[in-house]
Amino acid sequence: MTLRVVSARSATGGQGPRGPIAPAYVKERGRWLRTCIAAALLGGAGVATAADRVLDQLSTETGSVVIQFNCPMSYVSNYPLRSGDELRIELQPLPGCAAPSALGETLPVPKDNPAGLVDLRLDQSLGARRALILHFARRVDFLIRPRSGLTGIEIVLARRAGRSSVEPAEAPVRPSRAPSRALPSQEELDKLMADARTAMQDRDYDAAIRLYTKLLEYPEHTGRAQAQEYLGLARERKGQLAQAKLEYQEYLRRYPDGADAEAVKQRLAAIITLEGATKPGAGAPDGSRWQWSGAVAQEYRHDQNSLVSNGTATDGIGQSAVDSNVDLQVQRRGDVYDFRSRIYAGYLHDMTDVGAFGTSPVRLPQAYVEVDNTQSHWVSRLGRQSQSTGGVYGTYDGGYFGWLVTPGLRLGVAAGSPIETYAASADHSRVFANLSAEFLGVAPGLDLSGYLFQQNYSGVLDAREIGMEARYYRNGRSLVGQLNYDVTFHVLNAATVLLSWALPDRWVLTGIGDHRRSPFAATYNALIGQPTTALDSLIQTLGIDAVHALALDRSITSDTASLGLQRPIGERLQWGADMSFSRTGGAPASGGVAAVPSSGSAISFSTQLLGGGWLVDGDMNTVGLAYSTRAGTKVASTYGSLRYPIGNSFRIGPRLQLSHTSGSDPNTGTTAGWAASPSLLADWRFRRGLVQFETGYERAAFDASLPPGVPIDPNNPNNTTTLNQTTKRFWFSLGYNVSF
Repeated sequence: MTLRVVSARSATGGQGPRGPIAPAYVKERGRWLRTCIAAALLGGAGVATAADRVLDQLSTETGSVVIQFNCPMSYVSNYPLRSGDELRIELQPLPGCAAPSALGETLPVPKDNPAGLVDLRLDQSLGARRALILHFARRVDFLIRPRSGLTGIEIVLARRAGRSSVEPAEAPVRPSRAPSRALPSQEELDKLMADARTAMQDRDYDAAIRLYTKLLEYPEHTGRAQAQEYLGLARERKGQLAQAKLEYQEYLRRYPDGADAEAVKQRLAAIITLEGATKPGAGAPDGSRWQWSGAVAQEYRHDQNSLVSNGTATDGIGQSAVDSNVDLQVQRRGDVYDFRSRIYAGYLHDMTDVGAFGTSPVRLPQAYVEVDNTQSHWVSRLGRQSQSTGGVYGTYDGGYFGWLVTPGLRLGVAAGSPIETYAASADHSRVFANLSAEFLGVAPGLDLSGYLFQQNYSGVLDAREIGMEARYYRNGRSLVGQLNYDVTFHVLNAATVLLSWALPDRWVLTGIGDHRRSPFAATYNALIGQPTTALDSLIQTLGIDAVHALALDRSITSDTASLGLQRPIGERLQWGADMSFSRTGGAPASGGVAAVPSSGSAISFSTQLLGGGWLVDGDMNTVGLAYSTRAGTKVASTYGSLRYPIGNSFRIGPRLQLSHTSGSDPNTGTTAGWAASPSLLADWRFRRGLVQFETGYERAAFDASLPPGVPIDPNNPNNTTTLNQTTKRFWFSLGYNVSF
């Protein structure tokens, strides 16, 4: 519904083009340590700030919805498994994400987008997990595909007509044309392809249609996929939109993971409505090739907080602000060149005097222009943009050029400056260059890619990395792998494997194995906790080797592994369970910065029941239990969420989360505590948008003890051993989103 915060980057590890970015400068020694301790103690009970935002941006196409995040998020499960008009995706934040809060997040959704998406929201779920909830205008089939780098997720869609699925997302090959000609020599096939390309360039679409149709009458050959795509393109340019739609759908049926599948989805999006009917110039009432769409959103949010620490009470307003946003997209489809531009801007009016939202109320998450050559298969983009593949993960100011050299090879070049906030004016001291190569269709459903990356900070080499990615998507099964290695520091920044595997009898196996540094190794990290913000001065004082050692000390490693199972039970219920292991390492004392202890190893177990249509058609219900243990501390929690429609336009959803901690943890000092958070979400849909209201209350109490020498009670600096704290928090928000 709205981008409600001023910044999408955390001061303690947000998300830039390299995954988690280095923390902002900390000018007081020891502040970093106290921040880490406070985060460990408070967990999700703290006040939400700009650093808490996870959602970055949304892209909708006919065959998919892509949501990008500001920090690493691991896919856990989804309900329903395969089809419905509402989809709930469970996500687990990984190191680099800010501590979770009870506040929900939304993004503007343009009206009549080709995916049929109505709205989406990121909500709290069991424990530290988040639930991404999407609503569609009608029932769809879907498959979930995690993106490389763990900074996004793709929902591959297929529309439904009644009970029959059409445009299936992962259907077996069912050609609409049986081969009627014997396969000729490769030389003759090459000549036919060359003649067809010449006809397209000469805009002789009748000849092109005739030649590409002939090529499709042969048995499978190396040029058949391209002939299928270009037959649809020739019919589209001739104005035969209904026939073009069928040819594009045939391409996606036969080649769902083809080299040009994304381009085909985009062209299909321009000529079909949500019901699958055709119309010229979607989004352009006059039938011109220009199309435009967008959304305007505003939200008011208020938080009231109360803290009692060792008997001393403090009350205050966490935030009181009006957040306004506009998202505008314009595009034009031509015979050779397609043009696209997007501006996504916001303004935050802070109604308090504490300045909690930073110094710049104007935000600019996206502002770019893009030109796509449909004949030479290249795309160029300039401005503020974001990526989630090819070694560039996050938002940056700069340029990108990609070229599909052959059906099996795509090259990409990106250069620019990563941004740590969405401020309209950003610091461009860090600059990077990235070169990537993507090998498509190495095996059925398998793509491989590799990249080189270098980043400088104020003229000093910051990072130099090599990496590779592997993506396998086929028949409801997905496997994504990633490696990133820094050749300057000689360390592994990230190694990740994500798995979602359809098993017999409707079982689905999910899993993740992840090792990473947060932030990635970079010379810039040496400034964390230092009294200077000048890297060159630090290098002159200590030497480059000592600065590199400091930088590695500030880059903390973490390991995560999980394994889960999901299975429908009947028609209205789905069961899921998983177990996971996690460990976050410590940081040694160096350069005047105090040590940060390791969190120790944690093992957790959870189970959830999710269902719909229990009381009324269209309701969605979730109940979950979780248990975790870490270094003697045991945490039990439960979560319940209900969502009920009232009529066709109104929905109401009460939620409740409870947790209890027992035992003692020598790493954080947490001994015992409990937390409870009831909340209510209601929304009203109207023809061109959505009005949403949220309110909630949170109460938590715990006792903590820390090692001597660490003053944790600001009201009693001599007390370095115990802390008794109770927090109360009340919040509400009211906002709307109007799309066009």
